[in-house]
Amino acid sequence: MKLFFIILISLLSLSENSYGEISSKAALKKVFDGCVQEEDPDIQIGNQYEYCACFIKKISLGMDLEELMVLGMDVLSAENEEQGERIVISNQKVKKYITKCAIKLYQ
Repeated sequence: MKLFFIILISLLSLSENSYGEISSKAALKKVFDGCVQEEDPDIQIGNQYEYCACFIKKISLGMDLEELMVLGMDVLSAENEEQGERIVISNQKVKKYITKCAIKLYQ
């Protein structure tokens, strides 16, 4: 989880503006790759790719760079991975994105 947000913060900081849609294909691809690396043996790889694509699309359209960077820094300051996951889930936008994308895994 921390690796995902480290990559996310570093790549998104290269974006030209802080607000609006994130349009850097290279940055989003690296974030996608970081998401896919978070393996779950209970989820088929194709479904995981679909989930990660959904999640990244929602982030890129629904959050601005500042929000994302603050969230990423909060995760990096977490004492352990479990606390980092709780920080991510406590963000209402991210919680909504995870829920909407995860629902697709079970349809």
